[in-house]
Amino acid sequence: MSQRKPWVPTLVLVGVLALLAAYVFLVESKREPPPEEGAQPTPAPLWEVSGTDVVEITVAKGQQTISVERDAGSLDWRMTAPETGDADSGRLNGLVYPVAEMKFSRAMADIGDLATFGLQEPDLQVTLVLSDGASINADVGGENPGGTARYVRKEGDPLVYIVSTGDLSELLRLVDEPPFPPTPVPSPTPES
Repeated sequence: MSQRKPWVPTLVLVGVLALLAAYVFLVESKREPPPEEGAQPTPAPLWEVSGTDVVEITVAKGQQTISVERDAGSLDWRMTAPETGDADSGRLNGLVYPVAEMKFSRAMADIGDLATFGLQEPDLQVTLVLSDGASINADVGGENPGGTARYVRKEGDPLVYIVSTGDLSELLRLVDEPPFPPTPVPSPTPES
């Protein structure tokens, strides 16, 4: 018969406790704390440009394309596609600054299939041309399950960004309601 060694279970227990303590010290203590319940992510800029940098905007939706450009050194805009002519500069000046300052609420990596996000054949393609000649190209895909945001992917960037539908609404509206100049209202004729 073998003799029982009472110290073996104690030694095993001490070893397990030492491993648990090492795990807590090396792994758990260095983790970021989970966000507070109900906390919203902090929006971050989708791109680093200012409204004054944007000199041309092109938005394509299916077979329709709208393209506008700002006259050099002024706040006047003109349409270059689908036809050439004057544009509603007030509307476009009101659009360009929110577009330049657009923010995303979340970025996702390792997304797998782009079709899941509506980015294989995007709903909208946006090009911003900047005053230094650089351009930013982005695809706008489908809506998130809640319908509050859309998926956006920038050319040359592997991430997919979640951008509020409200922030994208004016770009989406450009194609459906082109920025033609407002129709002048005739002044009333004086009665005699």
